[in-house]
Parts: sequence; C-alpha cells; structure tokens
Amino acid sequence: MAKEYLKDSMFDRPAWQTHVKTGRITTKERVLGHMIGPGLVYFFYSTLMSLRELFYMDILRINEVFGNPYTYLIMTTVTTIIGMLTGIGIAHITEKTVCRAGRFRPYVLLGTWIMSISGFFVFWSPFASGSIPHLIWLYVFNICFTAIGAPLWNLRSSVVSVISRNVLERNNITTIRSSVTVMIAGVLGAIGIVGFLYPNVLQKDLTGKSWFITIGGSALVALAFSFVEYFWTRERVTEDNQKVLTDENGDAAILVPFTQQFKNAVTNKYFLLSVLVFIGVTFYDSLQGGNARVNMISYILGGNAENNFQFTYLLAAMQPMAIGAVLVPILAKKISARKIMLVSSVITLIGIGIAMINPYSFVVAVAGGFVFACGIFAITNMYAVFQQQAYDDIEYKHGYRPEGTLATGIIFTLIGAVMTPLNAVYETGLTLNGYVAGAVQQPQGVNNWILFAYYGSYAVLAVIILIVCIFFDIDKRMPEIHAALRDRARKAAEDRGEVYVSPEEQDRLEKEAAAREIEEARIADLKARCEKKGLSFEEEEAKYQAKLAAQKAKAEARATKRRK
Repeated sequence: MAKEYLKDSMFDRPAWQTHVKTGRITTKERVLGHMIGPGLVYFFYSTLMSLRELFYMDILRINEVFGNPYTYLIMTTVTTIIGMLTGIGIAHITEKTVCRAGRFRPYVLLGTWIMSISGFFVFWSPFASGSIPHLIWLYVFNICFTAIGAPLWNLRSSVVSVISRNVLERNNITTIRSSVTVMIAGVLGAIGIVGFLYPNVLQKDLTGKSWFITIGGSALVALAFSFVEYFWTRERVTEDNQKVLTDENGDAAILVPFTQQFKNAVTNKYFLLSVLVFIGVTFYDSLQGGNARVNMISYILGGNAENNFQFTYLLAAMQPMAIGAVLVPILAKKISARKIMLVSSVITLIGIGIAMINPYSFVVAVAGGFVFACGIFAITNMYAVFQQQAYDDIEYKHGYRPEGTLATGIIFTLIGAVMTPLNAVYETGLTLNGYVAGAVQQPQGVNNWILFAYYGSYAVLAVIILIVCIFFDIDKRMPEIHAALRDRARKAAEDRGEVYVSPEEQDRLEKEAAAREIEEARIADLKARCEKKGLSFEEEEAKYQAKLAAQKAKAEARATKRRK
C-alpha cells in the first residue's frame, strides 16, 4: 500500500468534517464557502501584496539600507528557489493524501494560517533596520509566506475543481468565488487601503506603525474566516474518486507512475493550452508587482493625497468590476466560459488602446481603464476554467484526477519559479532607471517602465487568452466526457454492491425532499393557525391551492406570450 498522508489525522475526525451534507451546492455553501470565507482571506493576501513592495521600497528602502540595488531581487530569487522545492513536495503530499476532509481542503486551511502569521512578520521585525539579523528575519518570513503558506493556500483552486461534476455549476462557482473575492478585496483593499489609507496615512508614516496595524488586522480577519471557508466547502469529486480508486487498485491514493502522469499531461492539447494561460496570468501578476498601478496613478497621472487621484481612478475606472461580479456569474451559467473570455480579451485590448492614446491624461486613462476593466474582469476571474476542463479530459482518458499530482505540481512549480522573479524585476527596473522614493516626479525611464509594466502586462495576458480561446474547443465534448465518468462511478458502485445515484439524480431527490419538508411544515403551520382561530382547515387549504393555481396559470400565460 502506498504512503497515505493525513490518514487517521485530526482531519479524519468527525469534528473536522465539512458542514455541507448535500450532493448539490446550496445557497449557504455558495455564500459562506465560496464568497465570504475566501473573500476575506483574499482580502488579507491582496492587502499584503499591494503594500509589501511599497513598504520595502519607500519605508524600509531595502535596496538602500543594505547598500545593494539587487537586495530585493536576490531575496525574491532565493525565495523562489526554495518555493520550487516546497511546491514539488506539496504536489507529492496531495497526490498521496487520503482523508475524509478531502485532498486539498486541510492544506488550504493550514496554508492560510502559515501565510497570515508569517505575512505579519514580513513587515514587523524586532531587529534594527539594515542589520544582519534584520535581513535574516526578512528572509525567513518571506520564505515562510511565499514558499510554504501561499502554495498551500493556492490549492484552493483545486478545491473548486472537485466540488462538482456539473460543468456549468462549477464554472459558475469558479466565477462567483473569484469575482466576489476580488470585489471584496477591491472594495476593502484597492479602494479602502490602497486608494484611501495609503496616500492619506501609510505613505506619510515613516515609522511603519500604521503599516503593522493594517497588516496585523487583516491577518486576524483571514485567520478567523479561514474556518468559514474550510467548513462550508466539500470535495464531492474527490469522495467519488477515492471510492473508484479503492475498487480498482485496492488503494484510494493515486498510483499512476510519475513518468506516465507526465506523458499524459504534456501530450494533452488542452492541458498545454491551460499551461499557456497560467504563464500569461503569472506574467500579468508578477510584472505588475504590488504597486505598478499605484505608481502609474502617482507618477504618470500626477496623483497625490491632495487631488485624491488614487481613489478617484479606482472608483471611476474600476466600476465594471462591481458590475462584472453580478453579471459574469449569471452568464457563466448560460454561456460557455470560452465565449465569454474570447469577447473579453478583445474588449481588454480595445481599452488598452484607448488608454495609450495619451497615457498621461487622467481623463483618457479613466476612459481606457473603464473599457479594459470590462474585459479583464472576466479573464482574471474565469481563466481557471481552462485548467478544470483539461483535468476533466485527462480523467476521462486515463482514469485519475491530475490536480495535485506530482507531475502537474512539478510542471506548474517550475513555470511559477521561472516567472515569479518578474515581481522583483519590476522593482529592480525602477531602481536601475533612477527611481527616487518619495519624489513627486520620476525620470522618463522610470515612467516608461511603469507604463510597460501596467498596460503591457494586461495586453500580453489578453493576447494569450485570445489565442487559447481559438483552439480550446472541448466545450462540445463535455457531455460525452461526464457521461463516461458517471458510467465509471456507476460500475464502481455496483462492484461495491451499492446503488449508484448520479449527481443530477441526487440533486433532484434532495430538492424533492426539501420541497416535501417545506410543504409538511406549511401544512402543520396552517393546521395550528386554523385550530387557534377556529377556521376550517379544508376551506383554508382550498383557498391556498386556488391561489397557487392562479399564479401558475398567470406564469404560463406570460411564458406563452414571450414565445409568440
């Protein structure tokens, strides 16, 4: 028997099991497990990523205080190398994890705690600035945050991949989870902290105290709401697959050899296209850095605390984010993700073109930003769908879910390791082009670098998505794929002597059961009311049924009128 991680651990105990008991995704699961919980955890992460480089460059002045313009780049590179090793280790562990709580949910919880605690110490240190102990402290906690906590927390994307076999429902959850978490982080983080708190408080605080309070407070929020996310999510596909694997192999762990895993992945057209998307997203996230937009508004558009351009730009140009958080999840339930992102990539490029007509004009920048925000929102909140559908195809062809396996873990870890130093390259580029911390204006070389990092990263990502959408044609095959996967699960259930119930049938039965409970409660309430008021139950029930019949007839008439 293969090595199995987390088996018989605390995550196998009843107290640590999901509170979600239904086979269908309920409203409570959507709101708590995929919106509020991850949204407030992401708020901490986005706050830290937005402020870390600003703090290191403008408050700590890491390259100056340690007398080397490459201090931040070297630290990021070392952290990335260590992250490569931990990423491979995490992939090995998740591949061999057999646990009632799932293959990913326990690690997401652990990662959030490591990330939150180490994230605070990335800013706060008991040692004197510029000392060797201070530098060691920064290395240790940047490694804990970037190479351990964040990779574990990032397994949350794998959780979404295994919540359901219903593609449209999974696409909807993917979009809701991403868009709402980004909206929460956008309102609280981008507008509240970066747009308002940074120019009015943080930028003026050279002691760092307000920075520590901001990061510490958001870390406490993440710690609390990590449990909301953990207890209100469920890995339904993992539960089914562990039963199938046990029947086929006598072991719930994935036993496919690494060489075969690797071959299955790199020969799959859709997986390779999803890798290209991952490269585009990583390039976008890394090159922009944590403060490219802040610098663009400050130095390209002349924003400062007095004219409040930071707040105004975010409020005006980013309005489509709020609209998209409502509209895109609705579209994702009716239209394929591929079509949505194809159109969105074109809109993004048009918006960038408008902004570049005169990038130094605040009005033009807002107009262009408004347009490309309409497009980039769907892209940045739906790109995970490509990877999910590629995993469906591999499972269909080879009989195992590849997310969290050693081969895919190594592939994405190596790509991330190669791309992540771009984060430090942005900061290093500022330094090499003559960036002056705290200056009202920057040299033209710095301005050109900021424009390339901000608008260029958007453009590259949009072009990659446009190309991938043209070739990613698996949508029409998804019904066939999921029918085959259901047949496989049905056979496994029959081999165990069980009656197989498909997700769709289970959903129907659960809805019928819920409807019966509501109806029984209604009748009981009506009988109690009639007994209390001396009314005839039969007459009151007849009135209720007549009312229902009238409502139904009215709805049918409206439907008939629309069809005409």
